[in-house]
Amino acid sequence: MEQIQEQVHDADINLFASKIAYKELERSQTKELNEKRSELQSVRQEIASVTDKANEAVELLGKINAFISSFRLFAPTIEEYANHVEAAKIIEAGNSFRGIFYEIGKLLETFKELIKEGLCWFPRLMRWKTSKGEVAPVFIEKSNGYSYSVYGYINVDTKEYYSKESIQWEIKAGNRTGTVEQMDANVEAMARDLQEILRIGAEQKRLWEVYEGR
Repeated sequence: MEQIQEQVHDADINLFASKIAYKELERSQTKELNEKRSELQSVRQEIASVTDKANEAVELLGKINAFISSFRLFAPTIEEYANHVEAAKIIEAGNSFRGIFYEIGKLLETFKELIKEGLCWFPRLMRWKTSKGEVAPVFIEKSNGYSYSVYGYINVDTKEYYSKESIQWEIKAGNRTGTVEQMDANVEAMARDLQEILRIGAEQKRLWEVYEGR
């Protein structure tokens, strides 16, 4: 009887210890599970944020496309402008006697930004990559905007000025930037990136829904 009582006592102790161990394991697993759920929720919120931003970017991309479409109409005139700058020729923008602007003159009036009296530039129209960085030409404006002559160049980022003689040899067609073709290529690349972001976001959302419904 004493032996049986000892065995029962030992069994009770083992059972109690097992219960404690089980409770501790359950608590540990519950804590780990809650941490994982918290991490997943954070990831879910991040995915939703990225997807929302991508959708906003898609809407913005539509507006950019509309702008480029309108800009594309001026492509021949922009080409004429660039050719004149690269050849360092005077741009005849209109006839001051008749008081009319040519197509290139109308374009320049639209994009003109004054630097100071008599000097202006068109940084939004065309730029060139050079050893000094990205530059746009500065013009002497003559006859109230009916003709323009290249005066020098300004770095579009630092606003540092360079003389015409020091940089003109780098102003050539191969160094143009901001052309319609380049804008088209940039928009296409952005569209591909956004499509991939939205695809990944949709897949992550599907996996999350599967996880929640398990």
